[in-house]
Amino acid sequence: MDYSKLGLTKKDENGLWTEEIPSRRVLAPVSSTIMREFGIERQNLKIVDTLKNLREAPPNIIIATGARDFKFIQNYYREQSIKKDVHYVMNFGIFQQLHLDKTSGKRLLTAAPMKFKNVYKPYMGQELEDGSELLVFRTGGIGDLLFIQPNLRYLKQKYPKCYIKFACGPQYQPMVRLWEDCVDEIVTLPFTFDTLRSADYHLLFEGVIERCKEAETTNAYRLFTKWLGLNLPDELLLPKQTPNPKSVESCKKILDEWRGWQLHKDFVVLQLRASSPIRTPSPDFWRKIIDQLTKRNLRIVLVDNPKQAENIDKFMTTLSSSTRVFNFSKYSESIGDTIALTSLSKGVVATDSALLHIAASLDLPCYGIYGPFPGEIRLATYPKAKWVDAKRFCAPCFIHSPKPCKYTEKNGYSPCYGNLIDKGSDVENLADDIKKHIRSYDKGYVEDKVLERKDYYYLGKDTKVETETP
Repeated sequence: MDYSKLGLTKKDENGLWTEEIPSRRVLAPVSSTIMREFGIERQNLKIVDTLKNLREAPPNIIIATGARDFKFIQNYYREQSIKKDVHYVMNFGIFQQLHLDKTSGKRLLTAAPMKFKNVYKPYMGQELEDGSELLVFRTGGIGDLLFIQPNLRYLKQKYPKCYIKFACGPQYQPMVRLWEDCVDEIVTLPFTFDTLRSADYHLLFEGVIERCKEAETTNAYRLFTKWLGLNLPDELLLPKQTPNPKSVESCKKILDEWRGWQLHKDFVVLQLRASSPIRTPSPDFWRKIIDQLTKRNLRIVLVDNPKQAENIDKFMTTLSSSTRVFNFSKYSESIGDTIALTSLSKGVVATDSALLHIAASLDLPCYGIYGPFPGEIRLATYPKAKWVDAKRFCAPCFIHSPKPCKYTEKNGYSPCYGNLIDKGSDVENLADDIKKHIRSYDKGYVEDKVLERKDYYYLGKDTKVETETP
């Protein structure tokens, strides 16, 4: 076997963009006997009420040994290798995806002689000695990693001689490289047992959000700092990062291809999709919102990964004023490029996704569109954040799943978002509120006006509209 791919793709019936479906849809089953070999029980997968209850159950992290050499690709980003007879630390879900060659039926990973629960050294606010090594790991996405970051900055400031290793998937490492003030070394998940053993403390966040009901009422930043025993105040729970200067200059050159940027140097970044289909509004929802935003003289830059570029181009053909919209996804080689681009913007509009947290880390205003989860538990600590929560009998549902909503219509998108734009006036009011919020932090903003002068903003090959250049 050459690859065990961590991800599938599925195109919706409208063909507007593809959803990346995590491969939990094709997990190879694991028996209770094998689970016990790793020191975990099936009951460990259940949801608990509080963080205290979560601490009482062993983490669903395992140590596995390579049964043979093989390679895999994580989130379509970079090839990784597992070596025979080497012990690796990984989330149980990753083990489920990798442990069996689905073609030959042969096992690729087996239980290591040591169990994670017996070597786990949790950090819970202990005083650190000079040279103490902390190993941080979380298998979540970009937002989850940013929830951790303020705590690391605090620890590094309080204990400047501690050594912090941060383990995450390779697709997130371009962002973590920007955290030079609080991360000394980046480690790729899965990592070797030797890496785990060398650390004095482990900062592990498995289950803190997805397996704890406390996460349904508590903001994620407050939850993470409580889990570490630090209990930092909100003013210290703000992520901070500075984009790579070279990436920023590259983004400026790319934007020079867009007439809207040349005239105004003024745009809002918008993310259409979340990592899960259940948190993704339909293309029709976004078409209505974007049409109203461009009608209000906002210029929009759409971001995603390059695999989505063609689908976003198709989506843009459905817009009333696509010349006020720019597709950046084809240029975004890594999350570092998206961070650089966002730093040039006036703010962000997005569904429950990474871009909102990136905006906050850059001290930019953001406006969140929330459905399955309430915006309060994600954005409440951000001083420049505003959000709207979808109202429906089933929302919020707090479902962490790679599958679409069970109430979805045939197009696969969560119906709760549609309740935000039931009437034409709803769309207009939402667009007004988005513009008002973003512009309230833009001190240099001058409203576009139609004037009788020879400053032209080109809307198409043979169309031009006279405008004022702010």
